[in-house]
Parts: sequence; structure tokens; C-alpha cells
Amino acid sequence: MNDEVGDPGSFWSKFGWLLAAVWVVFLIFPILSITESTQPMPAKIAGYGLVAAFAAVYLWGFFTYSSELGVSASGHGRAWVPFGALLAITAASLPILGADAISLGPFLISFAAYLLSVRSMWITNAGVLAAALSVAIPAGLGDYVFLLGLLVVLVVVNAVNTALIRRGIAADDLRLDYALLAEQERMARDVHDVLGHSLTAIGLKAELAERLLDSDVDAARAELRQIRALNAEALDSIRATLDGQRSTTLAQELASVRAALDDARIKTVLVGNAQDLEPAHSTVLSWILREAATNVLRHAHATTCWIRIAPGRLGIEDDGDSLAGSREGHGMRGMRERARLAGARLEIGDSDHGGTRVAVSWE
Repeated sequence: MNDEVGDPGSFWSKFGWLLAAVWVVFLIFPILSITESTQPMPAKIAGYGLVAAFAAVYLWGFFTYSSELGVSASGHGRAWVPFGALLAITAASLPILGADAISLGPFLISFAAYLLSVRSMWITNAGVLAAALSVAIPAGLGDYVFLLGLLVVLVVVNAVNTALIRRGIAADDLRLDYALLAEQERMARDVHDVLGHSLTAIGLKAELAERLLDSDVDAARAELRQIRALNAEALDSIRATLDGQRSTTLAQELASVRAALDDARIKTVLVGNAQDLEPAHSTVLSWILREAATNVLRHAHATTCWIRIAPGRLGIEDDGDSLAGSREGHGMRGMRERARLAGARLEIGDSDHGGTRVAVSWE
């Protein structure tokens, strides 16, 4: 996972600070308290300055750390700096505002809810509510009913909002993890299929070249040149696979498979034409054909392989060993996954010819 908190392109990181800007209007209450007080003018000017400083730090904190909105963690060290400044300004305003300093409480609650940890949020909620009640109860509650109601509403709303934001972030992280896992599985399937087929073909040609060395040196050299070409092709395919750019057509794969089967002295019987299939199905079918043919070359001990093509269907059968008693390996699981992702049905079972049958169809 990325260690950066939040998505720089998300709504929160771009516009989250506007949540703070909207609530600044409620600083009118401490301003009115200063205006209506009997404090000397220098004290009032200092009070106005403290309120202005409180608003500036509050907005700066949200603007600077908006990417941390709603993120649940043990605590955001950087966001604690402006929060500490807000607490210090609140304490400094007590000689001027007196009990009315509690009107700064909603801002402390909101800041803690959106930029600090869940634990810090609830500690701040409890502290501000306790302070508000300690002021309101001795005064008979009457003058503080609105403020107490606002604090309670903010506690509930902030708790719900931040929970939803955290849930959304967690869902985004989960989707990213799933996408990364799916890409890793895709790469594993592609590399397995590329290497499996290519190494099998290279092995067969190496055996053929070895047999030809004593009887036909020129033919052996030709086989060695083809081995070199196959090796280069496999390396190119792996590079393209890792870049997510590899694609192949069914016609190309048919030619490659037939050549490999011929080298293994397995007769190929082709029924149908690759052009009968929709182009959208070509890539997935080429992968499945490659893996099925590789299994025939490696395990089947077959003499004949039948490849049948019809609109929306592809079948591969052989007359070699059946699947009875064998375990399903990575290659077969890869074929099933490719078919599933393409919306196709894959059947793997015994062939009427005694070997194995692989059938892909869209129904």
C-alpha cells in the first residue's frame, strides 16, 4: 500500500478545507461577546486579534492537512501542531472572553474529528462538553442551551461523517489491493503460459537437433537457429507481458502450436477456421489453446491432436493419457480463470479418443 495518506486527487484533499471555512461564521459569537463586554479597548483589540489568530490557524490547519481528513491512525503528528496552537489561543482568550471562551469549543471538536485520530476526537469531545457543562450548569443553562445543542449535534455529525469517510478510504484501499492482486495474478498466468509453451518447444527442438547431428548437420543447424529464434521470441513475450502489452491472435497461435506439435511428431487435425470466431475472443482463446497444447506436448504422450473451431466454440482433444487420477495444476487453473474473466464456459474432461478434452464456449 502507498504510505501517503489520502488520494491527492480526491475531493477531500482538494476541497476538504472548505468544511472549516463554512463554520468560521460561528466565530461571530466570541466577537459579539468581546464587543458587548466592559473590557477596556486594548483588551478588546487583543481579543479580536486572538479570534482572528484562531480563525487563521484553524483554516490553515484544514487547508494544509486536508489530505488527512477522516483518516484513522494513532495520531497525525503534523496536525497536532495547529491543534496545539488552537488550544493555546483558547487558553489565552480566557481572561478576555471568560466563560464565553467555550464558544470556541465547536471548532476544537471539528478539528479533532477530521484531522486527529478517533481516540483524540473522543477525548476532545469529552473535554469540550465537560467544560461547557461546567460553565452552563452554574449559570442555569438558559444562556447556553444553543451552544450545548450545537456541541452535541457536532459530536454526532462529526462522528458519522468521519466514520463514512474512513469507510470510503478503506474501500478505496481495498479496491486498490484487489487491482494489484489481479494484476499480479494476470502476470503470473501470462508468464507461466509464455514460458511453458516456449520452453517445451525449445526442448523438443533441442532433442530433434541432437538426433540430427549424426545424420544431417545442416538440418541440425536449422533447428538450432529456430531454438535461438524461439528463445528471443519468449524473452520479447515476457517483456511485453510485464508491460501489459502482449497480445496475440488465434491464427498466430494456431501456427505456433501446429509447428510445436509437428516437432513432437504429433499429428494435428484442424477442423474449422480461426476467422469463424469473434475478434474479441481471439486473445483469450489463443492463451487457452497455447496452454492446452503445452499440456498435450508435455504430459499426454499423444499421437494425434484435434483442434475444432466453430462460432463461439473452441475444442482441443488428444488420444494420449487421460486426466484420471491427476491433480489440477496452475496451467488448468489459469485456463479456468481466463475463461471466467472472458465470460466463457470451460470444460476439461476425458476425450472420446482416450485422452483429454478442453472445450471453451460462449452460450
